[in-house]
Amino acid sequence: MTKLNFENRTLAIMDNLRFLRSLNNECVDLIAIDPPYAANETFTSKPKPAITQAEFDEEIALAAAHGVPHNEGIGETRVKDYWNWDEDIHPDWKARIAEDYDKVLAVIQAVEACATENEAAYICSMAVRLIECHRVLQPTGSIYVHCDDHANSYLRILLDAIFGAENFRNELNWNRSGGKSDAKKWGRVSDHLLYYTKSRQFTWNQQYQPLNPEYVRKTYRFDDNDGRGLYRKLPLHAAGTSNGESGIPWGGYDPGARGNHWRTPTRGIMSAYIREHDLIPGWPDAYPGVHARLEALDNAGLIAWSRNGVPEIKTYLSATNGIAASDFIADIPMASGNEDMGYSTQKPLELYERIIKASSNPGDVVLDIFAGCATTAVAAERLGRQWIACDMAYRSWTMLKRRFYLNGYALSDMTDATRDALKGNKAALQVTLQTAVSRTIGPDDLPERDDEDPSPHQTLRQSRRRGNAGTTQTATWSGRIPKDDAKQMLIDRFGPVCWGCGYEPRRPNGSLDLRLLELDHIRARRASEGKQGGDELFNLALLHTTCNGIKKNKLTLEQLREHNALNGLLYVASKDDLIDLYEAQEFAYEQIQIHTAKYGLLPRLADTAA
Repeated sequence: MTKLNFENRTLAIMDNLRFLRSLNNECVDLIAIDPPYAANETFTSKPKPAITQAEFDEEIALAAAHGVPHNEGIGETRVKDYWNWDEDIHPDWKARIAEDYDKVLAVIQAVEACATENEAAYICSMAVRLIECHRVLQPTGSIYVHCDDHANSYLRILLDAIFGAENFRNELNWNRSGGKSDAKKWGRVSDHLLYYTKSRQFTWNQQYQPLNPEYVRKTYRFDDNDGRGLYRKLPLHAAGTSNGESGIPWGGYDPGARGNHWRTPTRGIMSAYIREHDLIPGWPDAYPGVHARLEALDNAGLIAWSRNGVPEIKTYLSATNGIAASDFIADIPMASGNEDMGYSTQKPLELYERIIKASSNPGDVVLDIFAGCATTAVAAERLGRQWIACDMAYRSWTMLKRRFYLNGYALSDMTDATRDALKGNKAALQVTLQTAVSRTIGPDDLPERDDEDPSPHQTLRQSRRRGNAGTTQTATWSGRIPKDDAKQMLIDRFGPVCWGCGYEPRRPNGSLDLRLLELDHIRARRASEGKQGGDELFNLALLHTTCNGIKKNKLTLEQLREHNALNGLLYVASKDDLIDLYEAQEFAYEQIQIHTAKYGLLPRLADTAA
């Protein structure tokens, strides 16, 4: 394991991609995130109680100390959950993904083809972050991604591409509310948590839910009134005869006569119960023989005899952990009462405590890069885990302090402003505070890595949100360069010539017929072998319609050129006289940067890991 390169219990208030890039490889045990859902709307929340002027002043002062503007008002908090290629996605992201992550690129292209631009831009934004999540996660680590049905299917295949479909474990369905009437469709009452591990060797602690009271009433019907409580009777034999000791009669009962053999509880809940309460000293190792174990069970009063002389094992209600928790979660309601912080998208502590208990151990590091009102961090603290939280909003700092205070923890940077804001809260009046030393960092306080990126070296860039540039370009052409503009740009720079054969499409009178020149890909989009290409400007070429018909979506441009050379279809002396592809790609990168700067996006940001 690579060491965590800064203090535990940290809240980072900054862009989470930049923060992730500053973390060492494989330093986190569990990631539990509740990211935006691509719902194409703005969520508003009113903190409970309302943010006080003193708390607001503290937020402003902290932002000023970090050298950035404060990004929340004193009233409602607003979270934008609609995504735009021009404002939210840096053009370098897709270029870098195309170079190193073919599967991830294919997912983004699929969403571009099948869904809206909002969803495609959202998936690209999530892709760069989830790639970093994979890097910082330990080999035995797990990740849970909370979502609803807006982008569930797209996130699932994105996680398949990054973590591997073989490392998908479950899709948990949380029944977050009761009946709901949605117009002309089934009521939407559930959220989803996509659960992946980094490898096949991962931390897992089975979780249990209480048994149904009616089931208990009908099943655990017996009590010896000896203090052990209610029990049920289960067979001491299993199907199939045996020629060994397990097939020999004992206590006047012959299991073989009924096609069975003896089976004693050497493993499982009853064996653990016997050891825990020391009902049979040395169980089961001190009793290697089947009949010796049966005698020991009988002497300890753990065998019930039927009227017909059939022995059965007493299985106590207190021995069971309950029923194993399933992927359908209907026993955890939405956050309410003193836990409700007024956030419309808030999730209950109990839900995240179940996740954290199942997929981490005390002392492990839990990471949440969409901290919001701090549910994951509080759940981790309550369970004795280290935690790291990150959020863009300075309001998250206030909510973190409030949540910890209401759960009995005084954070190191808590002030009277937090206590005063919660004076009227009944839970706060009854709190006995423990000290939890934490650290809050801003954009200039990034930890310094002491390791290097694993292969492939992946330098995804940080986005900057800017105002609407007023453009109508789509995500299909990298840098938001429309198809027609891209075609004309290449003609102006390299001439009206086919890059596959060197032909200039001219009419009989000698004038150019540019309709015969088409845009296609240098690397095929659906190549069956080798790297696939995308719609970025640096992957586009001018082809005569005949060459495009030969190439289709199967050949690379180099393969097309080889085909034309072997079949005498070149209009130049040799392949070397065709357009230089290295020069073409350099030109494309240059134009993307010029175009991006023009429309309000920073060109190529410095590597945030540096």
